[in-house]
Amino acid sequence: MTLPYPGYSWSFNHHMGRVNSREVFALLELAYRFSKYPNYRTLVNQSLVTEGVFTANIRADSGQVDAWRDYQQILPDLGLIYSTRYIRQPQLTPIGLMYIDGTIGYSELFSTQVLAYQYPNGHKTDISTAVKGELSQAGISIPPNRTELDVNSGILIKPGVLILQILVELHRQGYSPTLDTRECLLSLVPTIRNSDWQEAYARLLQLRQIGDTSEADKRKLRDVQEWFQFLGQSDFAVKEGNRISLSSSVLEEIDQLQAVLDFHTDPATFWMPQSSVESENALAWYGFFGSPSIESQWITPDELRSQEYLSENYPDHELLDEIDTPAVTVEVSEINLRPFSPSIPEVMDVSIDVNVENIVQGRMRLRDKTRQHQEIIARLAARLTELSYNVADDPNSVDLLAEKNGLETIFEVKTINRRNFQPRIRLGVGQLSEYRYRRQLQTQVRPHSILVLGNTLQLPTWAYGYFSSDINIGLLCSRADAFLALTDGEVELEVQNAS
Repeated sequence: MTLPYPGYSWSFNHHMGRVNSREVFALLELAYRFSKYPNYRTLVNQSLVTEGVFTANIRADSGQVDAWRDYQQILPDLGLIYSTRYIRQPQLTPIGLMYIDGTIGYSELFSTQVLAYQYPNGHKTDISTAVKGELSQAGISIPPNRTELDVNSGILIKPGVLILQILVELHRQGYSPTLDTRECLLSLVPTIRNSDWQEAYARLLQLRQIGDTSEADKRKLRDVQEWFQFLGQSDFAVKEGNRISLSSSVLEEIDQLQAVLDFHTDPATFWMPQSSVESENALAWYGFFGSPSIESQWITPDELRSQEYLSENYPDHELLDEIDTPAVTVEVSEINLRPFSPSIPEVMDVSIDVNVENIVQGRMRLRDKTRQHQEIIARLAARLTELSYNVADDPNSVDLLAEKNGLETIFEVKTINRRNFQPRIRLGVGQLSEYRYRRQLQTQVRPHSILVLGNTLQLPTWAYGYFSSDINIGLLCSRADAFLALTDGEVELEVQNAS
């Protein structure tokens, strides 16, 4: 087995088999709830016990409950939060917010992220002592981090995509779509690029033909096992012992699976480091991996979304989607603006011993707007304020209105996923058309209008002319760390290019 470099492995988190939808949801939701508190770890730990998510497992070294320390590592591994190694307080990524808002289910979350996780990346940056030793023995100079080592070695691989492609090919050639960890290690792990999957498939057939009995590195086998655990949490595969197989449900959607595998094999869909500073690359990685585009997301077919599926995949049943109208219809003839104030958790002094249970039981439910929606508005308002705009909103209509030099722009934010993006874009267009007309009646000046989408997506070729010329509505896409303009109006370009 010839590896890209001595010691190379698909190293990954070794807690993947211990997680479930309820625990991941609780960790994320509490990280969001207490993200602004300096003592968030203590608050999260006490809440996890109060809500019955974990038992009060007291650590021997500290004498304290610390489930956060034991389990939080899974969150940056999945791109759900930025690593607290780089951002001290918990900061959820867009896909993390999507999960606690109920706009993506648990298995869809794992399916989407198992497709996108790649080497090189900005999360697995450490080079272990063992790998350093193997590199030194081979006379290879040791770079400062694994990201650089992978780039220098020409690695451009998404292991989940490679494993699934091999399973699909086995199925198409009449074999059982099944792999074991040893076969994966010896046949697939040496692959440098996803586009070389046919070479991996040939190695697999040869391995099975000759019945190679050579021993496999146990550490590398453990890494492959963890990748099997990762895939086993998705819609794609079933893990049994040291074997993984395509699920019966995905075999019925094999063409859809192949289409998304083709998408992720394209080198243009990979993240590549752009800086020589490790922390900058890491932040860019979490922004990239935590902001999956519409095209890269996996959705479960509607016919498979039974009540049991919904219960298992959406732990907080009260937040299944964003509601676009107030609970009580308010008849207004005018848009009633007010100074903008972000509707996100505020920090206040918390007595750990007295108030945590009250906070847990009385936590605010954002029933009218999802948390991702509110975070996007807050980020957009902050950026507009930095650009010297005056910002306001109307809780019964306008998400955000920005004014500068006597010119107004109305912004409507829509959180979207692969299942709902078309109707929600149409809904946002209708809302902006109405708000623009009503505001013109008030001021006798027609405002600009911009639709802001919670994910990036590729529009059909006709869409640019439709938005820019026909309906004259701008388009912005929100990413974890930026806004991307899909139309070239002055305001959306100004927002995109602001530092």
